Amino acid sequence: MSKEYAIGQIIKEFQEKEEEIIERELKVPLDYTFRKAISIVGPRRAGKTFYLLYLYQKIRKDSPSIFFPLDDDRIYPPSLKDLDLLLKVSREILGKKPVYLFLDEIQEVDSWERFVKRAVEREGILVYITGSSSRLLSKEIASLLRGRTVVYEIFPFTFTEVLKARNLPLGKYFSSREEAAIKREAEKYLEYGGFPEVILREEKEKILREYAEVMFYRDIVERYKIRRIDTVKLFFKIVFTSFARYFSINKVANYMKSLGLRISKNSLYSYLDYMNDAYIAFPLRRFSYSLRIVEQSIPKIYVVDNGLARVYNVITPEMQGQLLENLVFMELRKRGFIENENIFYYKINDNEVDFIIVDKGEVKQLIQVTYYLRYDDREQWKREVKTLVKASKELKCKKLVIVTWSQEDKILEDNREIEVKPLWRWLIDLKLLIRSSK
Repeated sequence: MSKEYAIGQIIKEFQEKEEEIIERELKVPLDYTFRKAISIVGPRRAGKTFYLLYLYQKIRKDSPSIFFPLDDDRIYPPSLKDLDLLLKVSREILGKKPVYLFLDEIQEVDSWERFVKRAVEREGILVYITGSSSRLLSKEIASLLRGRTVVYEIFPFTFTEVLKARNLPLGKYFSSREEAAIKREAEKYLEYGGFPEVILREEKEKILREYAEVMFYRDIVERYKIRRIDTVKLFFKIVFTSFARYFSINKVANYMKSLGLRISKNSLYSYLDYMNDAYIAFPLRRFSYSLRIVEQSIPKIYVVDNGLARVYNVITPEMQGQLLENLVFMELRKRGFIENENIFYYKINDNEVDFIIVDKGEVKQLIQVTYYLRYDDREQWKREVKTLVKASKELKCKKLVIVTWSQEDKILEDNREIEVKPLWRWLIDLKLLIRSSK
């Protein structure tokens, strides 16, 4: 089979394909007029390919469109010449030049960015791309296009996307049966996270172990050609066992030294950067109006999905609070708030506010997370409630929320109203909470 014929065959197969795809909440323009490519980026297995296919199926009836997976074995390895051939065959099949071109696994073509720039700027084609492998991390797509792309991030399912996948309702009011079903999904979401395949299949722990292995070996070891695999694997595990906690590189270096492993702090900082670039781990810093204080603060570490945390931890009842906090951070992150730009933690003496949301230099919302709020526990009340109130006065912010597992209440403390929300309700109302914070 010639490559030209194979390309035509692949195009025709996707024209006939009618995949049932769960609609994601990510909104990407399909009618833009600026001459830039659209890049869909994010962690492995978050659904980038299916999202691209969803866009293609949505637009193909109204506009000449092509979806093409560049990792198909029939044309592998693809080249720049094959991309030109793709345009030629597309014109023959469509009878005209495609308006939309959806290219999946773009990294499989060496120097692919040259073709994309030409297709967008000279041919006037609306190009959508995605890809991830040890050769090209998702974030690097934008850097290779040098300002000629608009980037959109996609993550594992939000909770409301999980409810859609389960055909459960969204709204303000629910029957007892509906509420019970939503709470069951919230419990699973807390424990197993939101990777689409994990949500939809039964072999959850097996899938999550495979994801963790692929992320480690392909996104870290292969991508950065690391030789000291055992050392990096230990660091990887330390990150995942430290989620929702302070993460000191100095302490990690000393711990490794105590095990007889000689590794520089600069190397450990690099490993953490690698994990952040691959959308695996997110260091969150302390809020301050002083950039020096922000940069010098010890970060708290969060991981991309609670399910992956299960791979490296024995989940005990005492860890439920950590899982809850990690989930709240990632749900904010999925909604477009960026660590150390829009989301920070805030420190008051020895206590902290878990998350503050900032917009244009102004603090809009304070969020405290605790698994269970004990009204008769003075120490916890001081740590969670009074700290939140004190921070609200220092930061001049009146929107205060405490997220718990199951409690719902309104607290008036020192003339400050605090809304206590159960996780499931907070997750459903998150769009409204964010909208009101801006």
